[in-house]
Amino acid sequence: MIQSLTVHDDTAHSLPVKLATGPVTWGVDFADRPSNPPWSHVLDEIEASGLGALELGPVGYLPEDPATLRAELGRRHLTAVGSYVFEDLHDPAEERTVLAVAERACRAIAAAGGAVLVIIDRPDETRVATAGRADVAPRLSDERWAAMLDIVNQVAAVARADGLRPVVHPHAGGYIEFADEVERLVADTDLDLCIDSGHFAYAGIDPVAAIRTYADRLGHFHFKDIRPDVIDRVRAEGLDFWTAIKEDVFCPIGEGLVDVAGVINELAAVGYYGYATIEQDRVAGSGTPLEDLQRSVAVLERMGTA
Repeated sequence: MIQSLTVHDDTAHSLPVKLATGPVTWGVDFADRPSNPPWSHVLDEIEASGLGALELGPVGYLPEDPATLRAELGRRHLTAVGSYVFEDLHDPAEERTVLAVAERACRAIAAAGGAVLVIIDRPDETRVATAGRADVAPRLSDERWAAMLDIVNQVAAVARADGLRPVVHPHAGGYIEFADEVERLVADTDLDLCIDSGHFAYAGIDPVAAIRTYADRLGHFHFKDIRPDVIDRVRAEGLDFWTAIKEDVFCPIGEGLVDVAGVINELAAVGYYGYATIEQDRVAGSGTPLEDLQRSVAVLERMGTA
């Protein structure tokens, strides 16, 4: 079973980075999409990958009954890392819905023995259209920004009440995406970050530099890669985020523009000993998720010892 990764080269540090994956790699972003593959199939393929650890995906996708969830993970020898809330944090009218989802997600994580809640602002039509293009994307007003952070902090409080670590994931198409928004989040809250190498690169942020800059706020890490030809089209043609996913902007690790060795070495340099969750955003039902995941792991294995 593959559990950790250490990269070695003439300039590299040595660090065991614990590897995981999750239903996102199978295109499962939302629990209620008819195109989602059966959860049992996804768990079986995660087991087959040999990684041994996973984020649970959107609450309601896997069984929520604690005994059932623990049994399904246990018989596949899978360890729960955590899960996420992917909701309209930017919309004050959605506060009650967001908190209700957060409470369910945190109960599921705690029941499964996970430790992390990843908090993500779900893209709306405006920011989906400008994802990856900082120069044209509208920002929230000060009032709307404060309202969003109020919801984020309430979600974080729910996580902490269940003994979980809340982290905020800057996400392509959300209202926390670009460098100025990440800086503002860090300045305005005490919350740690989930740095996602693919989403940071999508937003024009060097993930290696981001790990260095936010070392003292790095609470979780997502490993992704993006295709340079597709992200070039995003910026030249104005492709929206969902279209970019359909065009396979996300790819197996090592096949895109992310400096993977640099990422691993910087994680080592800053002393990050948490999970690195391998993800590849895709349209549910498309492609070959297990094969792509295995290709990502193989690249990491070639870089060091997994």
